[in-house]
Formats: sequence, C-alpha cells, structure tokens
Amino acid sequence: MDDGHEHRLYIVRTVRIFAGLPEAAQRRVASAAVTRPYRRDERVYGPGDRTGLFIVHSGLVKVYRLTETGNEQLIRLMAPGDFLGETALLADTITDHFAVALQPSELCVIDRTRFTRLLGQHPAVAVQMLRTVSARLDAAEEMVSALSGKSVRQRLAQQLLHLADEAGGAGFLLPTTKRELASYLGTTPETLSRRFGALEEDGVIRLGPGLRIEVLDPEALRGVAAA
Repeated sequence: MDDGHEHRLYIVRTVRIFAGLPEAAQRRVASAAVTRPYRRDERVYGPGDRTGLFIVHSGLVKVYRLTETGNEQLIRLMAPGDFLGETALLADTITDHFAVALQPSELCVIDRTRFTRLLGQHPAVAVQMLRTVSARLDAAEEMVSALSGKSVRQRLAQQLLHLADEAGGAGFLLPTTKRELASYLGTTPETLSRRFGALEEDGVIRLGPGLRIEVLDPEALRGVAAA
C-alpha cells in the first residue's frame, strides 16, 4: 500500500464517524479520499458550492456566514479530527456559508458521489454523523441562549474556560483574532477589549504577547461565568 493511502487511513481513523468501522471499510474510505494542503486565509469552500466531506488533519478552519451588513459571524472552529461540509451533503444542497483556513492546514476530502455511496454501504456512518450534527445544534442553541441571557463578561468567561479545558492547562493561545472572537460572542471588539482588561485588572487572567492568555484564578473565572 502506498504511503499516501496509509496517511489518509491514519486521518480517517481520527474521525469519530469512521472510528467504529472495520479496518477493511476504513481502507475503502481512505481510498475514496484525497488530501489537500491549504494556505493561511485560503478558502476551502463558499456559498453556492456543492461540497464533499472535509476532514481536518492539521491546522485550523473557521466556518462563518456574512451578515446582512457584510460582517462575519463566526459559526465554529474546526480543529484536527473535526469534519465539515456534512450539512450540505446530508440535505443534498449547496452550502450557504464559508470555510477558510486560519493557518496552514491539511484536509482530507471525500467527494459527494463517493461519500453518498459510502453511506449506503455503511449506515452506521450516517447515524454517527447525525449524532455529531445534533450535538453541534445543541451547542448552537446553548450559544443562542447565552447571547440572550448572559452579559458579555459572562460569555467571555465561559469561552475562556472552554479554551483552557481544550488546551489542558491554564495557558493557551486564542485560536482566532479578538475581532473574530467578538463576532462569535455577539459583541464589538471594543467591548470585548474592555472586558478582557477588567478580568486582568481583577487578577483573574493575564494577557500575554500576541493572543496568549493565562487563567490565574479558575475558580473566580467560573464564578464570573455562572454569575
């Protein structure tokens, strides 16, 4: 087996929807896929495209929509092991949002026709995909609830706790610019900067160079998020 196939097989095995498949099926998935590098700020797909399934192997991809005023509304960030493009695939429609690499990234791509055939051969993949999509919808509903019922300070604290948990430690780099984070939290960059400054003045976090954040008092941050 060529090295390229083994590399794609490794990527396939990192994705939850394929992890439970027999090895022979995983190899068929890998054979149906191609890998592609993306430069920073390169578009993966956009509105009007008929997408395949994209699996993030390395890097970071942002998924967003444009508001009526032309501003970006961040939907989610896709890290290694995540997949995107599934909504248009399941509904057999064209996509209505953008996906752009935030940093040099490598994605594994399965085109629509091959993936549709794969779903017919392995219904368990479709079931697991629907579970993942359902979890994302739950997360989106939680965010909508947070936007309507919590202050910017609370939403920021909640997001910082989430990022620290993902990083496995108190220190981490923001995966997006502060402007993009402000869009995600439903506020303005100016308001977000003030809330960051207030948390630092209170000794809850430390703002480092660039996008570096250190949580100094996790309990206090949890208190802010729950207040």
